[in-house]
Amino acid sequence: MLVWLPMGWVVAMGAVASARGRWPVAAAAGTAAMGALDVVRAVRHPAWASEYGALVLVLTTFALVMSPGYFKGAAAHHPWPAARERWYYGWLGAFAAALLALAAPWPLVDLWVAVEATTLSSVLLVALPPGAGPFEASWKYLTLAMLGGLLALGGILMLQSGAASDIAVGALLMLVGFGTKAGLVPFHTWLPDAHAEAPAPVSGLLSGAELGGILIVAWRGLTLAQQLLHQHWPLMALLGLGLLSLLVGVALISRQHNLKRLLAYSSVEHMGVIAVGLAFGGPALLGAFLHVFTHGLAKSQAFYLSGSVQAHYGTVDTREIRGLAQELPWTATGLVVAIGALAGLPPLGPFWSEWLVIQGGLAEPGMAPWAALTAILLAGGFVALMYRLPRLWQGRPSKAPPGREAQLLPLPVLMMSGLTASAGIVVPWLFLGLGRGM
Repeated sequence: MLVWLPMGWVVAMGAVASARGRWPVAAAAGTAAMGALDVVRAVRHPAWASEYGALVLVLTTFALVMSPGYFKGAAAHHPWPAARERWYYGWLGAFAAALLALAAPWPLVDLWVAVEATTLSSVLLVALPPGAGPFEASWKYLTLAMLGGLLALGGILMLQSGAASDIAVGALLMLVGFGTKAGLVPFHTWLPDAHAEAPAPVSGLLSGAELGGILIVAWRGLTLAQQLLHQHWPLMALLGLGLLSLLVGVALISRQHNLKRLLAYSSVEHMGVIAVGLAFGGPALLGAFLHVFTHGLAKSQAFYLSGSVQAHYGTVDTREIRGLAQELPWTATGLVVAIGALAGLPPLGPFWSEWLVIQGGLAEPGMAPWAALTAILLAGGFVALMYRLPRLWQGRPSKAPPGREAQLLPLPVLMMSGLTASAGIVVPWLFLGLGRGM
C-alpha cells in the first residue's frame, strides 16, 4: 500500500535528523521532495490518503526547517540537553508516520491503532522540554487521551455486535473517545496545556494535522453507526459538540495572554467548524474536508512562528511582547497572514472552507438555524482574535531581545505565507476529488 512509503520515509528522516549539525535541514529537503511527489499523486489519483499525506509531509518539512532555530533560541533561555534534542527529531519522525496512517482506508480498529500511535508519540514530544510544566502537561494529555482511546475502542467493538442498543452505546463511546483526542468541548481540557508546553514545531503538527485527522476518523465511525441504526442522531450529537466547541473556543480566545494558549483555543474553535461541517453533510462535508487543510496550514504557520517569538523574547506572554514588527519583521509578517487566515479574512483559505460549511448547512433541510449560529460564532471568533493580538505590534519591546531574527527565516515564512494565502484557490482545485477514497 502506497501509504507505507511516506510513513517509512518520515521515520527515516527523523532518524537522520537526530544527528547533529545541519542534518535537520537535509531531512527537511528530503521530506519536501516526498511531499511534492504526494501532491502529484493526489492530483492524478485523488484520495484522502494522498491529500492528507501531502499536508502532513508539508507541515513536517516546515517543522524540521524551523526546529534548529527553535533550539538555538531556546539555548538562550531554557537550554535543552543534547540527548533530548536528538530524541526530539526521532520522535518527530514517528509522530509524522502515525499521522500519515490516519487517512489510510483501513478498518476502524486499525485506524484506532493509528490514533493511539499519534497520542503516544506526541505525548513524548510534549514531555521532552526541560522543566516541570511540560511533564505535567504531557501527563494530563496522556491520562485523558488514553481514557478517550479506551472508550473509542469499546465503541468500535460494540458496533460489531449487531444489536441496536449496543450500536447506540458504541456511537456515544466513539463520540466521547475520539472527541477527547480531537479536543472537542467539553473533553478539551488537555489541549491548551499540551499546546502551551510543547515545542512550537510540535504544537504546529498537533493542531495543524492531528486534531483534524482524528475528527475524520470519528466521522467515519459515527457515519457507520448512523447507517446501522438508520437514525440521524449520531451526527447530530457531533453537531452539538461542534457548536459547543465553537462557542467555548471563541469565548476563551480573548481572555488568553499566552500566545500559544490563545492559538490552542483557536484550534478548539476550528475543530468545532470541522465537526459542524461533517455533521451537516452534503456540500458542507467538502467544506469540512477543505478546512482540515486550510486551517492546518494557517495554524501550523502561527505555531511555528510563535517559536520564533519565544526564542527572541524568551516568552510568549503577550503582555511582555511589544514592537514585534520592528524586532522580528519576517515573523510579524508571517503572523499577520496566519492570524488573518485563522480569523476568516477573505480571500485567505479558511474563509472559503468556512463559507462552504455555512452554505452547505443552509442548503440542508432543517440545518439553516444551526448554519446561521455557526456564522455568528465565527464572526465572534474574528472579533476575539482582532481584539487580542494587535498589541503585539505596538510600541517598543519591554526588554532588550537577545539576538537577531534567524537568517534562514525569510524563505520558510514566504513559502508558508504563500501556501496559507493561496489555499483558498489552490486547495479546492488541487484536491478536487477530496471526497473520493473516503
